[in-house]
Amino acid sequence: MGTARAQQLVSQAELVLESRPAKPVICYARNEDMHTYVAPPAQFLNRTAGRPTADRARIEVTYIGFPADARAAFQKAVDIWQSLLFSPVVIRVEARWEALDEGVLGAAGATQIYRNLPGAPKSNIWYPVALAEKIAGQELNGTNADISAEFSSNFDWYLGLDGLPPAGKYDLVSVVLHELGHGLGFVAASSYTDPPPVTGPIASLNSSGFPWVFSTYIENGPGNRLAGNSRFPSPSLALADQFTSNDLYFGSPLVNAVTNGQRARLYAPAKFDGGSSISHLDEVSYRAGDPNSLMTPVLGRAEAIQSPGPITLKMFDEMGWFNTAIRHNPSLRDTETAQDFVVRANVVSDGTIVPGSVRLYYRVDNGTDAPGATDTVLPMTAANGSTQYTATIPNPGLGRRVSYYISAADVETARTYTAPGVLLSTEATNTQPRYQFFVGPDVVPPVLVHQPSPFIFASNLPLVLTAQASDNIGIASVAVEYSVNGIARPTFNLTRQSDNITYRGSIASTAGAPIVAGDLIAYRLIARDASSNANQTVNPTTDVYRVPVVSIKAPQASYVNNFNAITAATPPDFVGNGFSIAQPAGFNDLAIHSAHPYPDANNTLIYQLLTPIIVEADPAKSTLTFDEVVLVEPGSDGAPFPSADFFDYVIVEGSTDGGQTWNPVADGYDSRDKEEWLAAYNSAINEEQNSTAVGTQALFLPRAMNLRDNGYFLAGDVVRLRFRLFADPAAHGWGWAIDNLRIQDNTVTSLASELKKTGGLNVYPNPSEGRFTVQARFAKPTAGLQIIVRNTLGQVVLRQLLAGAQTELKQALDLSALSAGMYMVSVGVEGDAAVRKVLITK
Repeated sequence: MGTARAQQLVSQAELVLESRPAKPVICYARNEDMHTYVAPPAQFLNRTAGRPTADRARIEVTYIGFPADARAAFQKAVDIWQSLLFSPVVIRVEARWEALDEGVLGAAGATQIYRNLPGAPKSNIWYPVALAEKIAGQELNGTNADISAEFSSNFDWYLGLDGLPPAGKYDLVSVVLHELGHGLGFVAASSYTDPPPVTGPIASLNSSGFPWVFSTYIENGPGNRLAGNSRFPSPSLALADQFTSNDLYFGSPLVNAVTNGQRARLYAPAKFDGGSSISHLDEVSYRAGDPNSLMTPVLGRAEAIQSPGPITLKMFDEMGWFNTAIRHNPSLRDTETAQDFVVRANVVSDGTIVPGSVRLYYRVDNGTDAPGATDTVLPMTAANGSTQYTATIPNPGLGRRVSYYISAADVETARTYTAPGVLLSTEATNTQPRYQFFVGPDVVPPVLVHQPSPFIFASNLPLVLTAQASDNIGIASVAVEYSVNGIARPTFNLTRQSDNITYRGSIASTAGAPIVAGDLIAYRLIARDASSNANQTVNPTTDVYRVPVVSIKAPQASYVNNFNAITAATPPDFVGNGFSIAQPAGFNDLAIHSAHPYPDANNTLIYQLLTPIIVEADPAKSTLTFDEVVLVEPGSDGAPFPSADFFDYVIVEGSTDGGQTWNPVADGYDSRDKEEWLAAYNSAINEEQNSTAVGTQALFLPRAMNLRDNGYFLAGDVVRLRFRLFADPAAHGWGWAIDNLRIQDNTVTSLASELKKTGGLNVYPNPSEGRFTVQARFAKPTAGLQIIVRNTLGQVVLRQLLAGAQTELKQALDLSALSAGMYMVSVGVEGDAAVRKVLITK
């Protein structure tokens, strides 16, 4: 079995929820009459015979907007799936009837995904919730929907149950059967983006770093598995090439057994389709009328497919719908007591367990990573009729590490299943992880995780502290040492919560003088374990966390700040996390800066203004302007804000209820908002697809928005404002810089007025034959300038963007190719420009 070093050791199974599953998978309409029919499977036709109905899956549907006459067709699709699947847990579906995009018959997907659940055949792999609940044998998301599905109200549907749709109509039973298949697990959760041409397209098979179970079986023509393959890292250009190769397959011995050894071909067209590619069978290989055509990407008119087909059913069996679940709670923890150890597992099979195949494999080594003994194999036994198996590991003595795993096999497939489930490790093989515990004196300190608050409002006191503490032996205490304004207060312990991992407590005023606005709370946490050595962990490891106590200032009609007067004696008017007033290299003066680069992984950075603003009655005066540099990950082309494909973004938000609810002053935006930013971001993409481009003063561009535009804020409202940067778990960039903030500052003169003060805008010679010079002088460096020339009809005949910040402008233009006549030359920024006429003669 190899050495201890070569094996993956795990101390306990970890059930993990991913709250952002992939987008629903789409079924497209084919504008052609096919006149084909695939009959329901024998299990449906003979569903009153064979295995007891109580063992079969039960699917409950909540209909939203569904017409009554369409529900019978939906129910037939439900009945077909119920006849084919076995699950002890109810599968809940939310079905909506609504207008969808053109050509889309339906779309569906899992509402949640889980990994490392008890009984899973594979470790560190995402399972969609309906399959995860079947494998775990328990509800994981309560009574919430497991599958979310939507069907178009725009099509001429055939609602009959006989599988005989006439010409021009789409069979609803077939489309529902198809979409439920996606919700049950027929989905790769692949993604594909088109970054700049310098790097080419990037594809991924992972969600938060791990593939879905369907994806673990995808392989290319030569038979190379894509997931977990170092040749096709996720994300990568190499993986994108595979996604568009038209040469991908679902590699499965169970599938091959029903196809005469032919692998199931997946839909991987040369142009990637985000709602369809990889998550379907190939349309050409399984044409209309083929028994396996249900899970292809399109459905034609007069085409009825009322069976998943043998390929899809075996794919489902491969992923775990046919499973031997070894549900083991690894309750054996590190201990300082040498004794015998009983291992228990509940083994439940959809087939028949091979007699004597439930076994415990364990080894004992000297407690280090040095090679240890080979495995000892013990049979695990159960009382007649029981699924609870046990075996006993004899006393290993002190100073020993014990590692183990459990295996079982079923008669029907002759497959061996293990707990923990196997790990994807190399291109060709999987590895067997192991549970482990140590017997002997403990020297391992606790794990202590805590996220400090960057500030607290005085009105929100006391300061509540929450930490997660865990240890191989157990936690004895989590203490808080703290001071207020440098004066120590009595140490106290956080209280253990019901989950036995979370600890919570409050820093209150009762331990000394009242804590008020302007105070500074400093603290650290100390976790001690329950071992004889009383090992401890301090968080932070050095210094302390500092939390200023702040209060909202009196509301004002306006606010202006160029941030250059900020000193230690005059702190900023902002509080938050991930932002500061700084002057990085390449910048002329102080400004608001996010962390550079900003952290990703669903991270939100916030900087809140402590001065609320009273919204002007005159919409023309309720403006908010600032200069900014935005180098954050651009979303997919055309992705609307705030869709999942928008990726990272920056946004200005306001609150009228004391910060409980925040609404956008304007929609969020990213580096795509300005050509200069996008070019800079894309100029330096590394292998991890992060941008290493650095912001500079020359990239500052003006931003203007109005507090009244989005309709959330009305005249007289008192609004708190904040800047927010959101980062998803994928790529990241340099970040955000903000300067010269002006809110409802109606003393600001227009750029046209400023030009008059400094000598105005000149165009010479005038008249000319089309070759002339535009000259201007600005009172301060001005970024984002553009020269626009329009004809007498207002049509733009020339637009020229000026890079960097300008103080003096002298730009030669050649418009000699234009017809003779009067033209208007404007210089300025969007919405604020000075204009001069120029006459072109011939």
